[in-house]
Amino acid sequence: MNIWQLLQHRIPESLEVKTNNSLEKLTGIFQAKVTEQLDDSLFSIQKGTVSYEVKIVGAVEIGKEYQFRSKTDGNALVLTVENQIAPSEKTRAFIPSSKPVESNQLQATLNRVEQLVSQLGVKMPDSTLREIVKTIESYTGTKKEIAMELTKFSLARNVQLPQIVPSSLNMLTSSFLDNETMFSTLEQIKHIQKSSNNTSPEIQTLQRQLESITTHIPLNSKQDMLLFVKTLITNLGLNYEHGLTESIVQQDTLSKLKLEQLKPILLELSQRMIHAEEKGTIAQLVSKITGFQLLNREDGLLNHVFLPIPVQLEKEAKEWYIQISSKKKKSGVVDPEYCRIVLFIDLPIFSSTMIDLLVQQKVITLTIHHSYAPIETLVEKGIPLLKENLSQKGYTLSTIKTIPKNEEEQEEISLRFFKKILSSSEEGVDVRI
Repeated sequence: MNIWQLLQHRIPESLEVKTNNSLEKLTGIFQAKVTEQLDDSLFSIQKGTVSYEVKIVGAVEIGKEYQFRSKTDGNALVLTVENQIAPSEKTRAFIPSSKPVESNQLQATLNRVEQLVSQLGVKMPDSTLREIVKTIESYTGTKKEIAMELTKFSLARNVQLPQIVPSSLNMLTSSFLDNETMFSTLEQIKHIQKSSNNTSPEIQTLQRQLESITTHIPLNSKQDMLLFVKTLITNLGLNYEHGLTESIVQQDTLSKLKLEQLKPILLELSQRMIHAEEKGTIAQLVSKITGFQLLNREDGLLNHVFLPIPVQLEKEAKEWYIQISSKKKKSGVVDPEYCRIVLFIDLPIFSSTMIDLLVQQKVITLTIHHSYAPIETLVEKGIPLLKENLSQKGYTLSTIKTIPKNEEEQEEISLRFFKKILSSSEEGVDVRI
């Protein structure tokens, strides 16, 4: 069993994304995401991790989330849009005016996926192919292109196990492309935990974990920031399956593993939840964490470690990401002489910024992709001090570039970032030097 199978094997069947034909849980007012238009007024929606086929009255857009109110029309359940979107050219355009247009878009996506499958030599049944295309088509614009990059990555990692690609792709897209951020989902879990009367040691541990993860990020202190990141890796449970693997190798029983990380605690908590809404929120967070874990991998001579950083700045939930790719060392630590660090942050003034730092034999190349024009002047003024500080630590700054984003790249999440972190080792650190 490889790590991809292990990651997904540990998720209870009740937490996996699946279609549910029973509409009993769609009562009152609730929030759901529209994923596909099946007919004129028949849509597929996703609530938590469960998909439903429903009739919707009102204008909706594929890939968007809405607040719905359910009502019974005879024997049928009909949803009306509570937060009706004002008609505009953009909202009218999303629903295909004719079936051929929809068919052409679907065929174009299918052709792209088939080409990827062919290039990688993957043998895949049509049903699996359709599942992948359905996931990609639930997104539009930049998000759709990111979904395609994640598909390429998932296919390449599972050439011998194509049957698990749809589920891994669902987890990856859930992690990065859902409208709800990880921080806001964590806050919902905190609310569930506080409203519970359960005072077991696991729940107390969960409370401590949630408080440490959702604390305000210490931007003003380098040491506090490093401690925060190290604690985050452990607390989220991103290395949980590694502990499972070690236990299996040492022939220990899994029951001996303490529930000290967020992911295993959530898996345990989900078994005790009665309300479907609470289970759905927990499942959403477990799926996000698992999707992030799938980016941690060994690739040739390199180790890739990926970390999501949930933050709240000026009362707005954001998500930062960092990936560290380094040459393998026997001790398991990052090799500071051969590594690449790609950081994606979103700050109130600078907006979304990607920092790409490449280290080869202690020679540093730094590239900053930005959407804040004054940053170029700030960087230019700071180069002498940066060179001096690096020199004191034994490093040489070779090149520093600032690259402004074009209008097409002014998105909340960057396609360029995903292409960078999902690239193969040949496109990353040059370990031949």
